[in-house]
Amino acid sequence: MSELLRLLTTVIREIEEDGFQPKIALIGPKFAEKGMKELKDLNLKVYIVEELNCDAIIGDPRFIGHLRKASRRVSLEPLMEEKEFWEEMEEIQKL
Repeated sequence: MSELLRLLTTVIREIEEDGFQPKIALIGPKFAEKGMKELKDLNLKVYIVEELNCDAIIGDPRFIGHLRKASRRVSLEPLMEEKEFWEEMEEIQKL
């Protein structure tokens, strides 16, 4: 299971534990490049929103924007930064 899929699964579970049914994902174009397969695997209806860039909002379409617990925002930036960090560490170890 990829790190992104694990993160998305955790977010969905948290929303469900709060009593909601996450069925949609509003995603930025950079998030779409990296995570479209994972979102499709989770059977979420996906909408691309330019302004979200590398973020995604996962939520229950009945309550998104009305109740804070009905959605969560996920960012790829920390994951990308961590990946870059470990790649740099590998390069340093090769020296």
